[in-house]
Amino acid sequence: MAYQALELGTAPDDGTGDSLRVGGDKLNDNFVELYTALGDGDALSSGISASATVISLVAPNLSGVVAGTQTSATITTLSATTAINSGSTITLDATTDIILDAAGGDIFFKDAGTTFGSATNTSGNLIIKSGTTTAATFAGANVTLAGTLGSGAITSTGTVQGTSITATTSFLPDAQDGAALGTTSLQFSDIFLADGAVIGLGDNNEVTLTHVHDTGILLNSTNVIQFNDASQNIGAPTNAILDINATDEIELNATEVEINVTTLDVNGNMTLSGTAAITGIATFTDDIIIGDGKTIGSATVVDAITIAATGIVTFKDDILLKDACTIGTATTAGAIAIAADGTVDLDVAGATVASAVIKTAGKESIWVPAAAMYPSTTNPCSDLEQVETTALRPDLKVLDFATGADEFAQFTVAFPKSWNEGVVTFQPFWTVTGTNTGTVAWQLGGIAVTSDATINTAFGTLVATTALAHSGDSNDLMVSVESGDVTIAGSPSTDDVCFFQINRDISADNQSGDARLVGIKLFFTTDAANDA
Repeated sequence: MAYQALELGTAPDDGTGDSLRVGGDKLNDNFVELYTALGDGDALSSGISASATVISLVAPNLSGVVAGTQTSATITTLSATTAINSGSTITLDATTDIILDAAGGDIFFKDAGTTFGSATNTSGNLIIKSGTTTAATFAGANVTLAGTLGSGAITSTGTVQGTSITATTSFLPDAQDGAALGTTSLQFSDIFLADGAVIGLGDNNEVTLTHVHDTGILLNSTNVIQFNDASQNIGAPTNAILDINATDEIELNATEVEINVTTLDVNGNMTLSGTAAITGIATFTDDIIIGDGKTIGSATVVDAITIAATGIVTFKDDILLKDACTIGTATTAGAIAIAADGTVDLDVAGATVASAVIKTAGKESIWVPAAAMYPSTTNPCSDLEQVETTALRPDLKVLDFATGADEFAQFTVAFPKSWNEGVVTFQPFWTVTGTNTGTVAWQLGGIAVTSDATINTAFGTLVATTALAHSGDSNDLMVSVESGDVTIAGSPSTDDVCFFQINRDISADNQSGDARLVGIKLFFTTDAANDA
């Protein structure tokens, strides 16, 4: 019912106002409405007291909309059992602020009498609970969440902080190259990545680092890890080659550096200031140079080999080579061969000792002078004759061979055991007393006779020298060329005596004077160093 005002009239007692009955009725109706609103219609259920600034309600039961026109209004006291009830929605609507002031420090939120949350003041901090569990603590401008924060995008102009921050998919910057992970003064302590994790670098991820389970980290493609500048790097140009590159120096500092390779290829100079322990074979394709007077040795005998500044090599003890080895040069690798039994073979003819040529098995010669020969009994040459050239100058011991028929002389030789028992050759030395320039040719044959064998055996085939013309000066020494091979008849052996027959072959020469034989050089071949 609406409020009913009393009509007082325009002037006192002018008869225009409400009568006493009508005025009393209006007053009665207004009080009925107040008693009904504030009590049970018969009596008031709550007390109301008022001062100039405060209205006090004792156990009020408010319903409907509380409105007013004052700039501010404050309910100062509600008892513990006081409740504001409504059968529908209660709306608190203020043109400025709504202030909830709880001296107990707690504001509870209930649903049908059951608490589902609260806001609590603890030492000036706002505690928000879900049920009875603390969910968030506000301390100044900071918020601490006790549980998991599930949200869409979170945008903050300050710091988002938590004991653990969990991302179900990824952490993303707001733009390409738009954020840093840590700062120069606030660094993360550790980073943990799963098996097979990939760290991609560059706008198009052209460089990646991939975790290889239980193995290590893989740098992709032919990329390199650089140090200091681009020229100092480590990389793999192929899947079989690893390059370590430096402009000047790569320094390895360790108690021990172990290199396990099939081939160690050093292109350039290598300087060792310490000890190089090589347990395998070291092959050098060029010079090895050590300091003047330095040594090469073993752990026990460090100075086994000393090389002086002059190049002289001094060995402190024996030199032992493997069985059947060789010693040589780059040109003649097998110049010296040493058999397992110690036999030494010099592969180069003319080998020397103290600049003197070493006598080796091979072609030898024997000088057989005419004085060691004797005329044959049949068709003999002249007897040995001594001819004076000029007083107290060389005298000649010669055998003269005439022009009319072939004449013969003989001599014997017991060859050394080093003889190979093969063919021989000969070279005649002769002269002519006269000035005829005709030629002279000589023949030689031989027979080998062994112990307990008959000497009465025919000579072998005679072999002739090439005819040589005399110079035309009396008593000039003439040396014919070496003959072809002379095969000695019989079966020559090292204990045989070889008989030889020499003759002038007048059918092959045209010298008009007697040919005077001075002697012959007999060539034979040995196959041993001595007669031992």
